Amino acid sequence: MSEFIVLKADDIKDHLSWDEQDLLGALIDKMKVCREAEEKALNNYVVINQDEPYINEVTDIMRKHGHWEGAE
Repeated sequence: MSEFIVLKADDIKDHLSWDEQDLLGALIDKMKVCREAEEKALNNYVVINQDEPYINEVTDIMRKHGHWEGAE
């Protein structure tokens, strides 16, 4: 499994039933509660589509700081 999973909110609304959306929300809430119980931070992430015209600049910066090896 990948380290991260990114789901587009519009895809969730368009492709999951209300019950599935509720279940997904409950699972996400459970993970938040568990992370808090483990005294882990609730992280915020930036997501950039790889088809953006500036992606090479972003990945160059990530490589410079050691955060891109093996991600391609």
